[in-house]
Amino acid sequence: MSKMRSIALDAPYRLVVEEREIPVPSAGEVLIQTRANGICGSDLHLYQGTHPYRSYPMYPGHEGTGRVVAWGETVSGFQAGETVIIEPLIHCGRCYPCRQGRTNACSNMITVGISVPGSLGEYFVVPAHCLYKIPETVPPHIAALAEPFAVGFQAVARGQVQASEFVAIIGAGPIGLATLAAAKLRGAHVAVMDLIDSRLALAQSFGAELTLNSTRKDPVEELREWTRGDMPAVVIEAVGSPRTIELAVQLAADAGRVVIEGVTEQTAQVRGVDFTRKELAVYGSRNNLHQFQNAIDYVLANQRLVEKMVTHQFPLEQTIQAFELADAHPEQVAKIVITLAE
Repeated sequence: MSKMRSIALDAPYRLVVEEREIPVPSAGEVLIQTRANGICGSDLHLYQGTHPYRSYPMYPGHEGTGRVVAWGETVSGFQAGETVIIEPLIHCGRCYPCRQGRTNACSNMITVGISVPGSLGEYFVVPAHCLYKIPETVPPHIAALAEPFAVGFQAVARGQVQASEFVAIIGAGPIGLATLAAAKLRGAHVAVMDLIDSRLALAQSFGAELTLNSTRKDPVEELREWTRGDMPAVVIEAVGSPRTIELAVQLAADAGRVVIEGVTEQTAQVRGVDFTRKELAVYGSRNNLHQFQNAIDYVLANQRLVEKMVTHQFPLEQTIQAFELADAHPEQVAKIVITLAE
């Protein structure tokens, strides 16, 4: 068989299931047969045409897991049939961030599923260094969630979250929940805000001490009471909108830290005095840096909890319906995973 089914995004709101050649791995690459692929919030933004890095046509998918099929020259250490997860980042090694060891912020980053064809198809190829082995016994729809957990772990690392600190997370989608999990591992007290009650219920199951639907309660007053007047030492924005970025600055304690991990190309309006009066430290958080194995370890150790995030599973041929559901009814969706035949 030389053909495979793959998902293509030709333009905003224009997904198609197409047949194309199974890719052949070049030197340093591995061919993977896909078992599952999570739909990320960034995938949805690409679908909606709002992602800053959009470029059509494209083959999405970066939360992929599958089995090793074949590999190109110079690749060693793999056997056919092994189960792997992809870390979808290919850095250049030459730019200023790479020279500083911050490869997750590479100026020339190639991202699987954005810059190059991704894992939303029956097969995909990636460089061997993007692959992590996991036990075959891990259900594919759970294994696929390691990547978003790595993003959450990175945000907590950027915020330098410490034990017993009060941390507020804006957004209880998969990235917000992953961030919550990472903050709890560090021993922090964590509050989570969202507009959707079902997501807040998930946040409670992940250990949030306080959950807030900001359409019904004033987060400033609630957080002031929760922190006994101090406000959160760290506020992590996990939505990606001007309003939530502005809110993060508003909610942070004096001398606090703000981490922005949500992605938007819109402009947030924040007064300069809000930074200087509080002497805030503000950090961006991109992808992950040396956090992927930590994320895998968490997912493997907490499979039943992580599985609660998966609200829907669709076969590959229903990927278009999956995106339509996530776009039209976000209140019904936490994480959608596209699963393929064994």
